[in-house]
Amino acid sequence: MMSKACVVLVAAGFFVATCVAPVQAEPWIVEKGQPRAEIVIAEHPVRTVRLAAADLQEYVQKMSGARLPIVTQPSGNAIKLYVGRSPDTDRLGITAEGLKYGAYRLVSGDDWMVFLGDDTEFVPREPWPRSNASIASGELQKAWEAVAGGPWGVPNTTMWKDRHKIPATVGLPDAAPQPGKNEYFEVWAYDERGSYNAVCGFLHKLGVRWLLPGELGEIVPRMDSIPLPKIDETVQPDFEIRQFSFHGPWEWAQWAMRLGARSPYGLQTAHGMSRLGRPEIFAAHPDWFAMYGGKRRFDPESKNNHFCYSNEELFRETVRYVRAQFDVYDFEGVSVMPPDAYISICQCPLCEGKADPDRGPRGVLSNHVWDFVNRVAKEVAKTHPGKLIYCCAYGTYSLPPTNIDKLEPNVQVLIVGGRRPKSGVAQQAEIRAFRESWLPKTDRPIMIFENYPLTNRGWYLPCFMARTIGQSINETKGISRGEEIWISPHQEFDGAAAFDAFQVYFTARMYWGGKEQDIEALLDEYCRLLYGPAGDAMKAFFDYCEL
Repeated sequence: MMSKACVVLVAAGFFVATCVAPVQAEPWIVEKGQPRAEIVIAEHPVRTVRLAAADLQEYVQKMSGARLPIVTQPSGNAIKLYVGRSPDTDRLGITAEGLKYGAYRLVSGDDWMVFLGDDTEFVPREPWPRSNASIASGELQKAWEAVAGGPWGVPNTTMWKDRHKIPATVGLPDAAPQPGKNEYFEVWAYDERGSYNAVCGFLHKLGVRWLLPGELGEIVPRMDSIPLPKIDETVQPDFEIRQFSFHGPWEWAQWAMRLGARSPYGLQTAHGMSRLGRPEIFAAHPDWFAMYGGKRRFDPESKNNHFCYSNEELFRETVRYVRAQFDVYDFEGVSVMPPDAYISICQCPLCEGKADPDRGPRGVLSNHVWDFVNRVAKEVAKTHPGKLIYCCAYGTYSLPPTNIDKLEPNVQVLIVGGRRPKSGVAQQAEIRAFRESWLPKTDRPIMIFENYPLTNRGWYLPCFMARTIGQSINETKGISRGEEIWISPHQEFDGAAAFDAFQVYFTARMYWGGKEQDIEALLDEYCRLLYGPAGDAMKAFFDYCEL
């Protein structure tokens, strides 16, 4: 890989060749290395606006050497760069109305520019885990049971990992008192970041790229002058859900943010029934659990204890559990997907004959599982209209059910492997047919759930298949709400992380830009900027990976 210095030189050449053209208009944000603008934020800005202001300040300085001050009141004749909502944007009549899911506006006037989107701050609902200590001690479980009214497992126990401590100096107005070196504020993955996306979108127009996490992946062009553009642009993402599920360091989280990812609060789509597999529940109701070899099976050390989905008491308890989650946490949806490794139906008399081996290993339990999911959804809708029931098309219940013409409108189907790059180019027609086979079963847009190679588990399966990723994402635009992708968490940018980063970069970039987003152009740019003189050779390697 190239050194940082080489990357910057390559970027500068690229920028001069292709990006200087945007606008050659007075006045200037930076003129011949001198600051001509100031960044204006609200007196009490939301936390992601502070991040946005800091990034705008940092990268303008990296490009030009000019440091733009951050202020809360416009001063003098400087160009005003309004980041996030403030009394000034209200006065201009520029609002975030209609800007959902990370959409943003860039609009300018004679001596100002606005960077704006929805910046709603996430506020956790009680009880929630401040750390793993509250989980290990049983304190969280006790608090949950007190408000939920049942012995079910606590949902969303990993959310404490989705917040990051940011030094209190970040995005601080120049005139503000300096905080102590140990002071910080917290940012949640669930915060909306419309204004942050606006800043990143503008920097992207100037030629900045984030190809990898950290400074190694930064492409920062050199510019002595940066003009104030004439612009009035609203940018919408192609999917409302753009979630990479990992719990890594801030370096990774910030990179995903700069690529425009979005993680809605409480999106727990997989294996929701596993939280009913608790020793207390088995002791009181062993008949709710699957029978194998004439015995009800339960392993207190396993998360994969399976159930008898023909049992009416289990059905009613599942409905109770789902309703409790909606009442306590106000989630968008709740998963009733079976625990992992559900490969064999319960062998009790109630379940006899409900498997369908004629449908093969990917459909043998489809009718059985999706019937249960559909019944839960119908019952929950009576008390919680508008709330969703999640289930993944996965394993033995991957294929659409044949005993249901149309799923209840509140069932959210997630297709595991509905856009799987590691299956290779030759398999894409089969994957496309699998994905499309679900469309007649629901009037709700589908979602995609993927497991990108989990390299930290020793599974070194890098998928250098940018075109396959790009083309398959473009194919789902208009029929999918978005994607939840599980990748390895990384505490440092090691070899495994480098493998994963390739897929994440192209996936995230394809979540924006409409169906005309050009994966070939993205790949050409990636090789040219990241590898410099070795770009052609690396492009040939990536071409070979997709033969």
